[in-house]
Amino acid sequence: MISQKHILIIVVIALILATALLVNITLIGKTIFQKEDTIKVGALLVLSGDGSAWGQSSQRAIDLAVDEVNQNGGIDGKMVKIIYEDTGGDIKKAVSGYKKLVDIDNVIAIIGPNMQAEMISVIPLANEDDIPIFAPSYAPLSNRPNPKNPLMIWLDPTLESEQMAEYVYNKGARSVSVLGTKDSWEEEVSTAFANKFEDLGGEVYLLELTQPEAIGVRTTVTKAISKNPDAVYLGTYYQFLNFGRILNELGYEGQIYSIEIDEYLASESKGYSSGMEFISSDSYKDEFREKYESTYGEKSNIPAGQSYDAAKILISFLEKSTDSSEIVDMMEDFNSYNGVSGQITITDEGRTIIPTAVYLLDEGEIKKIKKL
Repeated sequence: MISQKHILIIVVIALILATALLVNITLIGKTIFQKEDTIKVGALLVLSGDGSAWGQSSQRAIDLAVDEVNQNGGIDGKMVKIIYEDTGGDIKKAVSGYKKLVDIDNVIAIIGPNMQAEMISVIPLANEDDIPIFAPSYAPLSNRPNPKNPLMIWLDPTLESEQMAEYVYNKGARSVSVLGTKDSWEEEVSTAFANKFEDLGGEVYLLELTQPEAIGVRTTVTKAISKNPDAVYLGTYYQFLNFGRILNELGYEGQIYSIEIDEYLASESKGYSSGMEFISSDSYKDEFREKYESTYGEKSNIPAGQSYDAAKILISFLEKSTDSSEIVDMMEDFNSYNGVSGQITITDEGRTIIPTAVYLLDEGEIKKIKKL
């Protein structure tokens, strides 16, 4: 027969177990609630190595956009959380970062990557997984089965290069040499410029594409100016410093043009780049530039504005749905957005049009000289 003492012990044990179970249920409930209370978005950015300045600009701008929505209560009371993955500018890291974000972190959408080669590597995965990508970068239409996913918040480089060719031709140049690299973006901007310049009636003395990491390019540059062209077009980021320095050392006196020069290249080429002109997106809107500078203590640089706009466009979709597939479907009908980069238009075939301008390099400083 069970004594009262034994009954009391059993009751105490039961109460302890019940209390522990209740605490566990409460903690689990809180965890589930917390997960549901957060909208997770991934970001694939170059945060280390070459190109890290671009990744940092992107990250800061994305944080500004997300902070704005979260400080106003989030989306339906849920906070937007950005999970960053550093690609280091490496295709394999971009792919592994994508898989982590989708398979482990269970993000709804992704912002990035920064680099064209990285973008090309993750597009097939995004299409297979039906994951929406909002990209402050570019990939050719030939690599995009769905021209609206990724949604490219970056000026189509062929259109940009053609604009620059018209500008150079209208400035009076009738002969040019074009130097670029075999990087896919740089090959496109170099080839598009050369083709358009010839269509306008100009003569291309040389179109030469080196390897992005090539060191000995003096022979190539010497060949480019051997016939004394009116101008040289540098369709490159990777080799801009090498090409520009050697042109200066060889005493080339014609006009030099380029594309998408940032503060880093401007500063590093200070000793020899004064007078060069380049095309890029038009200046970001004053309100954004002032907020960026007051927050981070330095001027906004490409691709900050495009990254901010990419985040804001994604947020506008998240306000309608947090289902990845539904967002991909909605992207099909997206064609315009008035952002800090200006009026962004995406054609039915997937080409992105953003206002552009021509800038002058002057003792390491970038000065806007003409809106196109």
